[in-house]
Amino acid sequence: MIESIDNLISTGAFPPVLLMFGEEEFLLEEAYNRLIDTAVDKETGAFNFDVLEGSDTAPETIVEMASAFPMMADRRVVAVKHFEKLTAGRSSSKAEQSSPLAKYFTAPAPTTLLILLAAVPDLNGITSALGNTKQKAKGEKKLKGAKFPYNILLGKCAWIEFPKLYDRDIASWVAKRFKRYGREITPDACELLTAQAGTSLRDLHNEIEKILIYVQNKQKITRDDIMYLIGASKTYNIFELQKAVGLKNLSRSIEIMQRMLAVERQELLIVTMLTRYFTILWKLSEARQLSRDTFELGKTVGVSPFFLPEYTAALDKYHVRQIERAFHALCSADVAIKTSSGESDITLQRMLTAIITAV
Repeated sequence: MIESIDNLISTGAFPPVLLMFGEEEFLLEEAYNRLIDTAVDKETGAFNFDVLEGSDTAPETIVEMASAFPMMADRRVVAVKHFEKLTAGRSSSKAEQSSPLAKYFTAPAPTTLLILLAAVPDLNGITSALGNTKQKAKGEKKLKGAKFPYNILLGKCAWIEFPKLYDRDIASWVAKRFKRYGREITPDACELLTAQAGTSLRDLHNEIEKILIYVQNKQKITRDDIMYLIGASKTYNIFELQKAVGLKNLSRSIEIMQRMLAVERQELLIVTMLTRYFTILWKLSEARQLSRDTFELGKTVGVSPFFLPEYTAALDKYHVRQIERAFHALCSADVAIKTSSGESDITLQRMLTAIITAV
């Protein structure tokens, strides 16, 4: 198992066979492109680099190409995309014994880097399971139960998983991405960026690229930078709305909501973010019974410790039953907005009233 593609690229010690899989397609594609840029010789790439498609390639073809000697270079690179399509329906012991892949994976050509990109749902989460003492048995069960050819690949070859990031890890990923470019983003700016762009890493990457162009040489990206780029008001935005709802200030909440809708139709953003807000309050109500450590609580509920006091203050005003009623109000508003052609601002006003005045 390879823990980091960065270490592999920095050392240049490429394995003869590398299986790349996982739910986070953007990270997988990005890692693959970086790997190709590093491993393929620029001068002889035309002779020593082949990309195959798993859906229309025979196993014999892969073995033949991978077994060929490099021309005027130290290494050949062969990549097979959608490798899972090549092996679909061939998981029997008979297929394993007769497949040329089984023999090759056991004794691969040392002068070739064979990259296999695959979607293998049965293996999703195996890395975190193996790295967690409480889930290690689950991870080992996945290893033991892997079907051909993944049983050989996981046991004898190098592999790396790109697991789906939890929502609570997105902000950390964004901060690390800025750090890669030698920049820093403040916690509130990071929160605003993820609120507007969503949790898709591909979308966030694109937004980060735009931000870097805008800020030029500025080292610290602030909330004002993000607001300028997305055209959000410093006074009437989703975070100010969350604060007003957390304080149970109905008139202020309705005012912010109406100002937001006047600039741009953000009904679904409001419902989505308030649902997230009350989900955090729900998790915090349970986590607070086990720990009072700010850092630990923030990590548990997926909130930066910087913002935690705001959530704990809101939790003092909303007991569990009121949070449950907030979920009902949010769900009803979501359905009404998506299925009705009526005035969504009235729907949201009723939703806010139901949430804040619930007893």
